[in-house]
Amino acid sequence: MSITVQIIADQNLVYVRYTGAMLVDETAAALGEFAKHPLAGPGLRHLVDLTRLTDIDRDYAKFMEIQAKKVETMAGHGVETFMVYLANTPIGLHAANMGKNGWTPESGVVAIVVENEDHALVALGLPFDSIAQMLERCDAQSV
Repeated sequence: MSITVQIIADQNLVYVRYTGAMLVDETAAALGEFAKHPLAGPGLRHLVDLTRLTDIDRDYAKFMEIQAKKVETMAGHGVETFMVYLANTPIGLHAANMGKNGWTPESGVVAIVVENEDHALVALGLPFDSIAQMLERCDAQSV
């Protein structure tokens, strides 16, 4: 699977990593599994790592359906959700902007795009020097 999702409860964080191609069906399946996880819910911060992304499934209509499901799962509950998209390649930045621009102001989701790991960690207030260090030191539960 090209997407991994991990919940790091002690950091109030969901870490999502894409490797290879971003596929609609895999993204939908991962979102469905996340929504069922007992630790999932509104208010979790999200770090979406697109630095290893090499391609995007071009079925934009299905991506919009997934975005609507994300709104149901993560937004509109009176709790603000902060999402940081980390991307440093043209394809990653394209995917990050698609994700960021899919949230409306009414959704309660604040989303930003950053191009380096340090900025992502600082924006989320995470006390780590790298994502690798974060994953080594924290109990990350795979979804």
